[in-house]
Amino acid sequence: MAMNPVETVQLSHWESIPEPGVVAHALDALESGCVLRLPLAFPLEEGEQVVLSDALLDGSRKNISYDPATGRLKGCVDDPALAGRLRAVMARYARLSASLLDNLLPAYRGQLEAGRTSYRPAEIAGRPVRSWRRDDTRLHVDAFPATPVNGRRLLRVFHNLNPEGVRRWCVGEPFPELARRFFGQILPPARWQARLLALLGLTRSLRSPYDHYMLQLHDRMKADLDYQYSAGRLALAFAPGETWVVFSDQASHAVLGGQFMLEQTFYLPVEQMVYPERSPLRVLEKLAGRPLV
Repeated sequence: MAMNPVETVQLSHWESIPEPGVVAHALDALESGCVLRLPLAFPLEEGEQVVLSDALLDGSRKNISYDPATGRLKGCVDDPALAGRLRAVMARYARLSASLLDNLLPAYRGQLEAGRTSYRPAEIAGRPVRSWRRDDTRLHVDAFPATPVNGRRLLRVFHNLNPEGVRRWCVGEPFPELARRFFGQILPPARWQARLLALLGLTRSLRSPYDHYMLQLHDRMKADLDYQYSAGRLALAFAPGETWVVFSDQASHAVLGGQFMLEQTFYLPVEQMVYPERSPLRVLEKLAGRPLV
């Protein structure tokens, strides 16, 4: 069945158990590269409204990260009271995001590895960036320069915590089309480069050929201004209190405006997908004519 770039899923709360038909459609849409849009609020509790301030940022980075495994915050100002409030919000968001996916995508149950939780309180529109590589207002697919994923999927749960403003996004062309567009411009990876990056501590492990191609795809998309101006896209505005779920390594997207956004990352092995042939790994391997992990 043909999918829209965005598919709406109606759930009443974060731990709802959807009907089987809803589950099947959501999974098919998600693995096709669609954005799942959920009118699903994440209400703040008493005293937590203090987190609605970009003054929480300590200036070292554009967002605040929370590690569910250790409870550690990075990028937050040195204020124990504020940090405690924010830690509680982010911990609850991490837990509810996991519950949401456990029920909405039962095929992935027990296979998702939780990554870090992120809070992005600063307004993105007009924000200065150090380089075009860091400019998320340009269309791109997500790839991590320092943390190779070796083909694992990047599944992300976003929420617009802003009580007054929208989060403006846009989504671009399907992954197979953009991969074919840029693949011929990418030089094959050299094994010595991956070893050198790991030796210098620039990557946490050896960068796989898959990670090489994904990073080059990310960079070539952002660097190509003709592509940025001419590529087809669909504008989205996520309302206050709205949630969306997407494989951000597959769905071409750009973030155009808004502040106070929560995000939870999960990693999924390709072999645990229902339709693994749709994954960026399999698409790129077909173009390369060889395994990439």
